Amino acid sequence: MDALKEELLAKLKKLKGIEDTQSDDVFLFALETAIFDVLDYCNMTIENFPDALKNTVLLMAVDVINETSFSFNADAAESETKSLTEGDFSFSVETKAEAYQKMMSAQSFSRNYKRNLNKYRKTR
Repeated sequence: MDALKEELLAKLKKLKGIEDTQSDDVFLFALETAIFDVLDYCNMTIENFPDALKNTVLLMAVDVINETSFSFNADAAESETKSLTEGDFSFSVETKAEAYQKMMSAQSFSRNYKRNLNKYRKTR
């Protein structure tokens, strides 16, 4: 498991353009979450983890990082302007709740990755 995590960590850091080790704990958390999700969904053990799913795990880890970052920083996030009218000057702002709802309605694990994972899924 450690060799797989280290390999994927190196790829993830390269994808994100990060060379330092400051964020390694966050990246390892995301990778472990994605790996365990794949193992659980496919009913497999780490010993028979297919190489073909490494990129899927990387993409899932990026999603975990993005979703976690958004939810932890939602209070500090600034609102987006949704509309602006010049005559009688009016504008509306997207609330944090609306932004979170939009993020949650985006494609998730089951929609993005299920097709790839079903090829490797085994029944118990």
